[in-house]
Amino acid sequence: MELREITQALSNGDDVRWINDGYRVQWENLPNGPAITIRYTANGFGGAMAGSEMKNCYIKELTQ
Repeated sequence: MELREITQALSNGDDVRWINDGYRVQWENLPNGPAITIRYTANGFGGAMAGSEMKNCYIKELTQ
């Protein structure tokens, strides 16, 4: 995805993931200001997303 697509998806409340379903992409208020971050859901480890990591983002589709 591109930055525009990621920010639109997050604004729409879509479930944005990185690499695989274990990594959630979200907006966070960090000490230096707001940032798009990646968090590993199993342990909460993560940090600000680098520009080169955006291409590995996708919207997790709901399955029923």
